Amino acid sequence: MVNIKGSIISWKATKGTPPYVEEYEVTINIRGIVGEGPKYRNSHTITVKLPPNYPIAAPQVEMISKPIVYHPNWYRAGKWCYGTWLMSEGLGHHIIRMIRTLQYDLDITNENSPANSSANNWYKSHKRSGIFPCDSTILPDPTKKKMTMQFQAKKKFKIN
Repeated sequence: MVNIKGSIISWKATKGTPPYVEEYEVTINIRGIVGEGPKYRNSHTITVKLPPNYPIAAPQVEMISKPIVYHPNWYRAGKWCYGTWLMSEGLGHHIIRMIRTLQYDLDITNENSPANSSANNWYKSHKRSGIFPCDSTILPDPTKKKMTMQFQAKKKFKIN
């Protein structure tokens, strides 16, 4: 998770040790909506559990910050309704997609299969009010390497 770690996203292994981590606590510093009005919060903490049959099974994402984000695709108990898991998506892209729901990205908010009907009704009635997305922070790209290695050139011969 090095390539999507930084000021927006921080990862802490809470079960297991790298590279065999079973659970992370992830802090996301972006603006999200936690209630009608809208009411905003700028930081969210979630857990990401990797089940024993991962990557065949999807990572389990649950918000531990209270109140839970107020969004059509988040259950009131805190679990994220991710839709369909494709192994090819990978953990990094999966987490970025989840963060886009926190931003209320209109391209991925699914109002046709709501996990929270109250938030869905509120979203549909305010969809054209100009409050969405509620955060426009550019998210890191999981396919780009953050760290680069620099090697010192070895001398192959000596010049006199």
